[in-house]
Amino acid sequence: MLGFFISGVMSLWGLPEWQTIPEETRPKVTEAIEAYADIVGSREPFEDIIGPLYMEMASRGGRQQLGQYFTPWGVASMMAQMTAGEKPEDNGQLIKVCDPACGSGVMLLAFAHHVLFNWGEDALIRLAVTGCDIDAYCARIMALQLVANCNIFNLKLGEVLVLRGDSLFPDKGMETIVHATAPTVPNVLPAQAPERLAALVDAAHAHPNVYQHELFAAA
Repeated sequence: MLGFFISGVMSLWGLPEWQTIPEETRPKVTEAIEAYADIVGSREPFEDIIGPLYMEMASRGGRQQLGQYFTPWGVASMMAQMTAGEKPEDNGQLIKVCDPACGSGVMLLAFAHHVLFNWGEDALIRLAVTGCDIDAYCARIMALQLVANCNIFNLKLGEVLVLRGDSLFPDKGMETIVHATAPTVPNVLPAQAPERLAALVDAAHAHPNVYQHELFAAA
């Protein structure tokens, strides 16, 4: 059912449908999407709503096998405050952050939340968010949460890039889940440009799940 829900939300926001939703299941999926939209709209932008749900639904053994341990929202918010620093000057460049093992996207969601409430929408539209995870569900959860929040709250991120694959070996079946830019953003590199994938490997080797500023400076 979670896969159908993810597919429904992605399709609603113009992303490719992941799993074909059976006709008899569509009413329940529609109800779930409406409930999700209501919950998101009642909270602050970019809060991690689906991550805790997925953590409860996934088997503990499966999470351990993949090395999945989900960061609580409070911890992610604290890390965003500790790592963000001062608001960067607008020099025409994107503010780039990357999580090479993003899970449901909580770390990057927390960073976007911090940027919005501390630096303002003018900084948010300069923010380039890149996340990658080996778990097909997690990568899509991150994508739909970012896109849904932008649509529900009428916000714009400078760039969103979500990949599904192994950050250490991006040449082995890496999949682009979503790659989108704001209308004001100039041309950027393709989603799987060699420079991006090389930076992703560097991020994974440096320290997974820690904000990596300027890793995609070449983009």
